Amino acid sequence: MKRETQNIAHSIPLAENELLVSDEQRYRGIFLNSIEGIFQTTPDGRYLGANPALARIYGFTSPEELQVQLRDISRQLYVRPVRRTEFLKRMERDGKVENFESQVYRKDGSTIWISENAVAVHDDSGRLLYYEGFVVDVTARHEAEAALEKARDELEQSLVELRATQQQVVQQERLRALGEMVTGVAHDFNNALSLILGYAELLQHKCRKHTAGEEFVDFAQTIITASLDAAEIVNRLREFHRPAEPGETHTPLPLNAIVEQTVAFTRPRWASESMASGNPIEVVTDLNPLPPLRGNAAELREMLTNLVFNAVDAMPQGGVITIGTRTVGPRIELCVRDTGAGMTEEVRRRCLEPFFTTKGDRGSGLGLAMVYGIVERHDGTVVVESSPGHGATFVFTFPGDTSGVVTENPDPVSGTRPLRILVVDDQPVQCELISHALQRDWHTVDLASNGREALELLDHREYDLVITDKVMPEMNGDQLAAAVKSREPDTRVIMLTGFGAARDAEHSEFVDATVAKPASLAELRAAIAKVME
Repeated sequence: MKRETQNIAHSIPLAENELLVSDEQRYRGIFLNSIEGIFQTTPDGRYLGANPALARIYGFTSPEELQVQLRDISRQLYVRPVRRTEFLKRMERDGKVENFESQVYRKDGSTIWISENAVAVHDDSGRLLYYEGFVVDVTARHEAEAALEKARDELEQSLVELRATQQQVVQQERLRALGEMVTGVAHDFNNALSLILGYAELLQHKCRKHTAGEEFVDFAQTIITASLDAAEIVNRLREFHRPAEPGETHTPLPLNAIVEQTVAFTRPRWASESMASGNPIEVVTDLNPLPPLRGNAAELREMLTNLVFNAVDAMPQGGVITIGTRTVGPRIELCVRDTGAGMTEEVRRRCLEPFFTTKGDRGSGLGLAMVYGIVERHDGTVVVESSPGHGATFVFTFPGDTSGVVTENPDPVSGTRPLRILVVDDQPVQCELISHALQRDWHTVDLASNGREALELLDHREYDLVITDKVMPEMNGDQLAAAVKSREPDTRVIMLTGFGAARDAEHSEFVDATVAKPASLAELRAAIAKVME
């Protein structure tokens, strides 16, 4: 029993020594095997010690190589040295730093993101000895955050594009509904315009024969131009929701001349009325040499007229409207600027939508929507810039025409031999109007008020050409055309329609040409010349 007690007494110092050795080995093992970089530095940034993990993080083969090559980590390690300065200031002020993230260089010149945690170590007297802490490579997290941020930006951009697409679809649907609504009244409206246009042309022709009638020739021309423009407005309203038809012709036009015409046409509104109210409005043009613009003159005048009238409404206290043109590379730029009240961001964003208006009962909400449609039909773009109190600027760009050929006011004269023509329309005044126009070109004209009368005449006489209205009671124009071709296949047929030539040309194989109402004498002559070639 005495020997056993003695052995236990001898074993206690040995166990304590083994425990001390184990602690030293454990702490050294942690230092050497840790996956986090452990360091000790002087307060001015020189390494006193580093573990292998820190060397690996920075791309070195050993802690010794790290300490030799990075003698001054303030200048050599940090991508932004100011971060090291901030690190040292925090250590001096607080005695510690937690989760301090910086971008640093590795040995090969690549960069990584690290997170540092450190404390200041003092002796018993409080004197600062060194800083110690650990470093974690957080590059993967930063890359994930960057990828997430990029994905979020892409998602936001996709949402913006989706909203824009939704707005465009809604706008196109509104325009389509507008076109369908207007189609119901287009035929009757165009019939009325046909009378205005036709008799204005006859009046102009009569006035040219008298010296005293020179002034009235210009008056008649104004009526003719206004009639044709009104017809184009109806057509644009009806067909706004569709792109330009394949058969719709765009000719090279001088945009500067169209701008000057618009300024003259709108002068009574912006000059006379504004001066009468004591708030004068001035229209200034800055027109530079341009290549031709391939388009429709009536549409472009309509577009500019809407913009001028909108600008006038936006300047109740008067102001300046500036219309400028210039070339930007291969494209033509048209800029319309006013000094009016301007628009809020919501109004600016929605101003091109159909039926959207800020004028209450005074506005229909169609003016700028028609502008938008006209621009699209001319392969153009529009950007609206405005803010409250700073006016509005509409910037349009259109493709220029490099052919160099400009169409001014084509008015082809009849080069066709005298023809025997049958005119069919259920409205006698329309028949008389077309008859007067055709007789000016020495054609022989017979009239019929419906399809039955037309067929009776065809049974007794031969005709070179039949000109028929589309919409008639009992027998419409398509049915009459089929009957004409069954009797005399060589007899040409021209259809007059108030629904739009491009639309109706697709529906009848028995019609040689389709002319939209209101048809000018020049258009009627051109159609006759075409079918009689």
